[in-house]
Amino acid sequence: MQSHARRNALVLLHITVLIWGLTGILGRLIDQPADQLVYTRTIIGMAGLVVASWWMGFPIVPNRRDIMHQLFTGVVIAGHWWTFYHAIKISTVSVAVACLASSTIFTALLEPIWTKRRIQAYELLLGVVVLVALLLIFGLETHYRMGIVVATTSALLSAWFTVVNGQLIKRDHAGRIGLYELLGAALVVGIWLAVDGKLPPPLWDLPTDQVLWHLLLGLLCTSFAFVAGIAVMRQLSAFTVSLTVNLEPVYSIILALIIWGEAEQLHVGSYLGFALILVSLFVNGMLARRKSAIIGEQSLESN
Repeated sequence: MQSHARRNALVLLHITVLIWGLTGILGRLIDQPADQLVYTRTIIGMAGLVVASWWMGFPIVPNRRDIMHQLFTGVVIAGHWWTFYHAIKISTVSVAVACLASSTIFTALLEPIWTKRRIQAYELLLGVVVLVALLLIFGLETHYRMGIVVATTSALLSAWFTVVNGQLIKRDHAGRIGLYELLGAALVVGIWLAVDGKLPPPLWDLPTDQVLWHLLLGLLCTSFAFVAGIAVMRQLSAFTVSLTVNLEPVYSIILALIIWGEAEQLHVGSYLGFALILVSLFVNGMLARRKSAIIGEQSLESN
């Protein structure tokens, strides 16, 4: 039963990562600065979760124990999204999404701190492989080094909230967690924009294509995918989630190459870096399954 649940969680995770692969594409298609884009995304995402709570029946009354953790995690998420979309604006989709792979090494270091477990040697090793891949891309894509730095910062923030959500999901519903994290993100970005006098225009004042991109980003890539990405952590570790999310750059780069062609092409060595990421993902899957099988055999023997 546990193996079946884990397999279902992995399938859902891969569907979610495929949807997340669209976020970089939509970030380039939406004609707004990164902070306005994040604000609009959080507002639409929150609206979608409120409707989902009515349809699915999950609670939205604040969980007093975790409400402050959820709101603060939302601030971290806002920082992650802003740096991600800003990296896209100053470089390319391909460069920005590739750098998210560095979240693996950050997760390998952060998760033991939160879970109070020993660092697994293979997690560090695979994280180092991903870091080497990132350095390879950094050394080749010299025109986009600032974008690489900003995107790597985004990866650090991604690892942070992934590890935190791995703990929060153990005692709350993914929908409620997502709702209040988006609220925290909306509050901090909204205050920032209001003080700066740059609140974005309402959707009905935007061109039809921009409304469509915003709705896809807010509802499909946020309301659905955000909650699904939290929910799978009931069965999967934060490190497994983070490493699987490394497929997001692959999906995004393929889509970007199809849409924008040569403008998104990178050096051949950069694609070698992506190959290293895929190998790391495959190895992690094998080791995780082997570890799960050993635990299952020990459990049967003890009974």
